[in-house]
Amino acid sequence: MKTLFSALAFACLSLSAAAQTSSEPSFKMNCEEGSWYSGKSDNKRFCETRDLTMAAPAGQPLTIDGGTNGGITVHGWSGTNIRVRAKVQSRASSEAEAQELVKNVSISSANNTLRAESSTKDERYSVSYEVFVPRQTALALNTMNGGISLDNLQSDINFKAINGGVSLASLGGNVTGQTVNGGLSITLSGNKWEGKGLDVETTNGGITWKLPQDYSAQLFTSTNMGNIRAGFPVTKSGFMRKELSTSLGKGGAPVKAVTTNGGVSLVQGRD
Repeated sequence: MKTLFSALAFACLSLSAAAQTSSEPSFKMNCEEGSWYSGKSDNKRFCETRDLTMAAPAGQPLTIDGGTNGGITVHGWSGTNIRVRAKVQSRASSEAEAQELVKNVSISSANNTLRAESSTKDERYSVSYEVFVPRQTALALNTMNGGISLDNLQSDINFKAINGGVSLASLGGNVTGQTVNGGLSITLSGNKWEGKGLDVETTNGGITWKLPQDYSAQLFTSTNMGNIRAGFPVTKSGFMRKELSTSLGKGGAPVKAVTTNGGVSLVQGRD
């Protein structure tokens, strides 16, 4: 009987532990994936990850500054706080020097802003972020040399990137932003855009749309130098048929993505 009771108690504890573990976010960012290179003579790399927890900001956006070199990934999740993993890495002529450069970098979360700072003027480092936020957290994101990836969010979002592609998946709310050199990958989900709409652009980069078959929205996309290819019947307009404006399904919120130099591809399929 004791043995049976012990086995049952252990099973309950195991299930409880498993439930707690499953509710925690699962970071994918690590020091094995990707690398950052700063110069021909800097051939020794040092990398480490740092995890921290922040309270979700009330009434103001979470700002994430990617700095000179660093990408940003933000996932919406069911938790009530913000979980952050920062990957800090550097390259130098020796491993000891690269390690010292990394250890001089601190991650600040003051004033609802994620930002990396170095105690020295040496900028041979990069910091990338993977962040889990409550889905309705407003965001302001900036990168100089790094991409931006957002998924499963329903909030006010503004992003700006100089050199980096942008991936947007399963979003809602009021999403605006731009990248100068990089493509836009947009994956819509559900049956309509929930919120004010989507308005994004790139200067040098293509646009890929993925849409469910029964999606409803007012879609607009265009290119100045490129072609528009659609996997479903649509009418192109504008000079040289460089624009596509159509009411999908029952219409609804506007979803817009434009490029100056790049092609546009639209694929419709199952959500």
